[in-house]
Amino acid sequence: MDKTLPERKTVTVDGVTTEYTLCGDSGPTIVLLNGFRMPMSSWDKLYPEIQNHGRVFAYNRHGIGKSSKARCPQTGEEVIRSLENVLSALHLSPPYILIAHSFGGILANLYARLKPRDFLGMVFVEIGHPSEVQLQAKFKPPAVVRLLNDGVKAVERLFDKYKFSEDECVSETLRQLDAAGEFPNLPLKVITGTKKMPFVPEESFNIHLQQQKALLELSPNSTQYIADESGHFPQITQPEIVLTAIKDMCAQVIG
Repeated sequence: MDKTLPERKTVTVDGVTTEYTLCGDSGPTIVLLNGFRMPMSSWDKLYPEIQNHGRVFAYNRHGIGKSSKARCPQTGEEVIRSLENVLSALHLSPPYILIAHSFGGILANLYARLKPRDFLGMVFVEIGHPSEVQLQAKFKPPAVVRLLNDGVKAVERLFDKYKFSEDECVSETLRQLDAAGEFPNLPLKVITGTKKMPFVPEESFNIHLQQQKALLELSPNSTQYIADESGHFPQITQPEIVLTAIKDMCAQVIG
């Protein structure tokens, strides 16, 4: 095992096992929320520096790594409930600093609206604005990519690993988000990768960049960080930018 990475452990709550890591001796609790079907190892390049800023909790959601597969539809509210159960079992009390990537940002957006007092601030790493989901729906991936995706989903259904998957509950999660009210007045850092990924239409990418600006309007206390050498994964390609945003957040909310 890489000695710079924290030890992987598991905790079982109500018969559900979650794989997680926890490191750092003091400071605020920093919660890492992965993108859709992304493992917690997607944050590995932030270690060991990230633990200088607080106690860092990372975990795998249902069906990833050693975490149990889901037992019920994974709407945003259900994912949040499961996360709260794990944090409580590990005696990690709010308020938190939440760092979210990609679809994890949709979940973080909902979490902030439901439990605003549970957070000191949030860092959004290449997440989508809620309205972007609908704006991007008109763009279909190339036929070969659609064929591959359909094939993967067919295999998954056969083995039932991702039954009740988050992507099957997106509409309900967005409904929950809309019903949850306004985003609270929290310090917000938005990290945007400006390199277009292969197969992404130019118009689609431009919409994404516009919607990144819209994220800044969620809070009057927001700052954007540009990762100009990164696409959708700045925490992997330019971890120093993500670490800077986390350092700035901690300085702002802790002093």
